[in-house]
Amino acid sequence: MKIRVVNRSQRKTEAGRTRWIVLGALAALFVVGIVVALQWRPAKLVAKRQASLIEGIERRSAPRLQRLLADGYRDRWGFSADDAVESIVDVGSQFMTLVVTTEEQKLERDGERVVVTAILRVGGKPIGPIGGNVVRRANRLEAPFEFTWEKQTFLPSSWRLIKIDNADLPDELYGYEPGDIRRRTRGE
Repeated sequence: MKIRVVNRSQRKTEAGRTRWIVLGALAALFVVGIVVALQWRPAKLVAKRQASLIEGIERRSAPRLQRLLADGYRDRWGFSADDAVESIVDVGSQFMTLVVTTEEQKLERDGERVVVTAILRVGGKPIGPIGGNVVRRANRLEAPFEFTWEKQTFLPSSWRLIKIDNADLPDELYGYEPGDIRRRTRGE
């Protein structure tokens, strides 16, 4: 068995390399930390949630919408989270394809709440007169929709929608209950 002899100059070189490796790792860790912190900003997180909400509306995905709405969701029509999801899916059932685009989107933060205001334009391929009526009425609205998001816990991913509103929508829904459109189109 051979024993390797290391002289002093080799030890200094190895120590120098180790120091640079440690400094490089710390610098990389610092950069990763900054990137993660920037991605966890409330405005960035809520913007992602808002995009997911619009996609959930377009796909009429009840599970996705349920994940985004808070348990304490309430709007001016008295809808709970389940009612709101049922209504969105109900109206969306009148389309073969549904496209919702946002215009003039703005975010305003107030503590643990963020209000997203955006004008929504609805398009797609409606199935019958109800879908066509939804497109006409939705695209005539001049006031922007207001989506109020609230942070539910300390976790960055805990932003949930607590209210949707639009000043141009009527206060009275004239007897509409969530699911009525689908029930009536099926003849129930």
